[in-house]
Amino acid sequence: MKKLLAIFLILLSCASAFSKDDRDNKFWISGRVKEAIGKFDLTDAYILVYDSTGAVRDSIQANMGMSYRNGEAIPLSYFSFSVPRVDSTYVFDITCPGYKTETITYELKNIGKRERSRELPTIFLERAPKMLKELTVTTSKIKFYNKGDTVVYNADAFQLAEGSMLDALIAQLPGVELSDDGQIKVNGEFVESLLLNGKEFLDGNNNLMLENIGAYTVKNVEVYEGQKIKDKRMGDVAAPKVLTMDVKLKKEYSMGWLINLQGGYGTQDRYMAKAFASWFNATTRVTFIGNVNNLNDNRKPGKNDTWTPEMMPSGTKEYRMAGIDYNYQNAEDTKAASGDVVFTQSINNQQRTTARTNFLPGGDTYDHSFSNSRDRETKVSTRHSYYTRFKQFDCGIWLDGFYSRRKNSESEIAGAFSDEPQYINSEILDALYSDGSPELLQSVINRSKTRSNGWRRRLQGSISPNISYNIPRSEDRISLNFTASYSSEKEELWRDYDINYGTDPAPAVRRRQYIDNTPNHRLSLSSRLSYSTPIGNGYFYVNYYYSFYDKIKDSYMYALDRLEDMGVYGVVPEGYLAVLDPANSYTSRLIRNRHSISPSYMFNTRLPGNESLAIYLRPDIGIEHRHFDYWRNNHSYKLSKTNVDFDLRSIWDCMIELGINPQGEGRNVKHRNKIRYSYRVETNLPEMGDMIDVTDDSNPLNIYVGNPNLKSEMKHRHLLRWSYTPHSHPTFNNILYASYNHTSNALTRGYTYETATGIRKNKMYNVGGNRSYAFTNEMNWQFGSSKQFTLSSETDLNVARYADMIGVDLVEPALTKVNNRSISEKFKFVWQFHGQSIQLRCDFTNRHTTSTQKDFNTLDANHVNYGVSGVFKLPAGFGISTDFTCYTRRGYGVDQLDTTDPIWNMRLSYCPKGLKSRWVFMLDGFDLLHKLSNVNYAVTASGRTVSYTNALPRYVLLSVQYRLSLQPKK
Repeated sequence: MKKLLAIFLILLSCASAFSKDDRDNKFWISGRVKEAIGKFDLTDAYILVYDSTGAVRDSIQANMGMSYRNGEAIPLSYFSFSVPRVDSTYVFDITCPGYKTETITYELKNIGKRERSRELPTIFLERAPKMLKELTVTTSKIKFYNKGDTVVYNADAFQLAEGSMLDALIAQLPGVELSDDGQIKVNGEFVESLLLNGKEFLDGNNNLMLENIGAYTVKNVEVYEGQKIKDKRMGDVAAPKVLTMDVKLKKEYSMGWLINLQGGYGTQDRYMAKAFASWFNATTRVTFIGNVNNLNDNRKPGKNDTWTPEMMPSGTKEYRMAGIDYNYQNAEDTKAASGDVVFTQSINNQQRTTARTNFLPGGDTYDHSFSNSRDRETKVSTRHSYYTRFKQFDCGIWLDGFYSRRKNSESEIAGAFSDEPQYINSEILDALYSDGSPELLQSVINRSKTRSNGWRRRLQGSISPNISYNIPRSEDRISLNFTASYSSEKEELWRDYDINYGTDPAPAVRRRQYIDNTPNHRLSLSSRLSYSTPIGNGYFYVNYYYSFYDKIKDSYMYALDRLEDMGVYGVVPEGYLAVLDPANSYTSRLIRNRHSISPSYMFNTRLPGNESLAIYLRPDIGIEHRHFDYWRNNHSYKLSKTNVDFDLRSIWDCMIELGINPQGEGRNVKHRNKIRYSYRVETNLPEMGDMIDVTDDSNPLNIYVGNPNLKSEMKHRHLLRWSYTPHSHPTFNNILYASYNHTSNALTRGYTYETATGIRKNKMYNVGGNRSYAFTNEMNWQFGSSKQFTLSSETDLNVARYADMIGVDLVEPALTKVNNRSISEKFKFVWQFHGQSIQLRCDFTNRHTTSTQKDFNTLDANHVNYGVSGVFKLPAGFGISTDFTCYTRRGYGVDQLDTTDPIWNMRLSYCPKGLKSRWVFMLDGFDLLHKLSNVNYAVTASGRTVSYTNALPRYVLLSVQYRLSLQPKK
């Protein structure tokens, strides 16, 4: 820490000295140019600055690239020019083709000693009375290009099936991966902020945006590293950047009404209906959405991307959703309000079959389980924010609320065996002690029947006011943030256990439990006081954080099997209070106080030759005190811990980046090569409940024991990133990553296994030896005479070691390690011609797994997925989109896994031209060859698990989509 502090001070002094002359002699005037009616940025505008004789001294384009202050993504129409640091009056003209020229007279006076810039009010240009005739230019469609530090994807350059939504477009973008839950990765990095026209949509719920915005409405998609909307509005230059994806709509869909309705019905009683209606103008957006379906399926015909059968959602699901979203932001960006209310309800029925091999010294054991579950959850969430800026103040308030109610039930039959059964199912397990085979009876360790039911209700709310103040005649800023949140939960559970050990047909354990987890309250208070000031070409800032956390949670278990008449399952019997199980009941209260300080520096400069250098250093040094009051089994436990930690949790907390081989000028300069190194360290404290020396045997087959000797876990992450974008080929980029991660005192849950009964005694441990290396190279290239070809490649090498603690019978758990090495290549080639598109894909992965565990079976498995997809436009408004992929697995030694599954999906669409393209009729067929199965595989130091869940059967869906766009006449 002392070395890091010394480096920090050296960088601060060097940066200050490096740009001292610029700071002393130059003053900057900046502004922004917008269109008067639509209030959109005019990036083609120019500022003509005149000297004292009336001659044009300078001409500056109003296109400054990315802005981190006003909540919108590029391209923005900011401009800036330098003037002497003296009082004076400046006259300049704002010109733009097709607009009236605006003359601005600005008086600069009373410049503060620490002041470096002034910003003009937003300048609005009116359209010229005579417009040039529209000119249509036919040219090659570029799929992506680099604009400064932003990657811009041109939506019109991608061939998509009729009726496609935003998710289909995002999945096609070179270098982009889209997961089932809506998480987006660009060149291996997660997108943390998904915006619509520079604004948040439905509280950042990616899936709601991806599934409801029509792909035909999108102009382009921009990806850049910027700050979150909240931080931008509050002018928090100290806030870390996040990878941001901004979906820009076409102008004709950014004003007036945009309506998209779709409904369909198919075989296997599959149905879907959804509605999207949004009203836009230059400052306001109001959106209504609704969705009802029982598909639980994220596949789209013709979407041949990173989807595999392992990603198929498990279970059959009914889903209902309705929501409203609003967003207002005035043209001057001095006021903004946004919010949403969303209702969702889901019903999920799941059947799961699991086969697990336990890696144990002296011989493996085998677990098999078969379960059925039903889960019903209703949620209502709401979020509202208001922001205003006046004079030197920025003020904002954020309100959040959440309510959920969940009801679930599950039944399971399971068995553990010393020898692997040749064949087993739930019926064989159920009849094991009445009509079971002798071979199974000789190897059985235990057989259990369990069922559980429960419900939970949760209510949560938070309020977060913020205020920041710009000190007059300076660039210094003081900010204060306060957040208060409160949540309350009520939960009731029922559990039944019926367990046999060995060959004894009489159950050894029969239990019925009623659990009341009430009260369960959490209060959280936090505040932040920050001060920032420019030094050199960067910002120095210091943040002080304080947080208070108070959690009260009680749990009372009643052993109803101890009653003479335990009554009916699911109904609390009379006299249940007399059978309280004190050994498995507890009351607890956790109070946590944390203070931390973060002295930080952000430095950006141009080196000789227009190369760029950026240094970010944001350490967080904190002290945390936790006090835990715990009562269990008629004993009181008090535990107090004080920890000092040092964290660099974001890649922007400790990073250095160098841009070389520049091209261009100003903030739009592009660098052919960029090299970035970042270091992250994260401290994770053990849970206080895991440090209490008590035993929890509420589950007879899984007993938990506390460990008072747990230490803090430290994760260290190093990342080296090199990106290459040649100036002569803007549609080519290559990114290479090299990373090394290691963890000291890693927290892991180990166990001791009793071979006679199959009982696990679980306990948290600190282990060493967890580390991983990774190398990734990603390349995207669009080429050809008309840019008709696109080639994408991702090559990965991962080497990892994971540690675990495993013991047998009375032997204390010993450290075991698993070594994983994987090599993968993902290749995609796309050919677009005359409105048609063909895509070839091939993914290969080799996984090699070894272990220090005795008798561990080395795994050497291969996955090969290869296929073809296409989108074709046919005459008379017809279209076909289809994909055919073979998913091949080899090397697992399990018949159900070592398979080749050919999957074929297809969509036939029809768009009647006579109806102005408002209607789209679609016939979708999924898994037409009926080969889809939902199999998941996992291997760790403790065992190998293969699970199967019910998935949607083959089905055909007929749907119709209605699209309507209404723009103002003027």
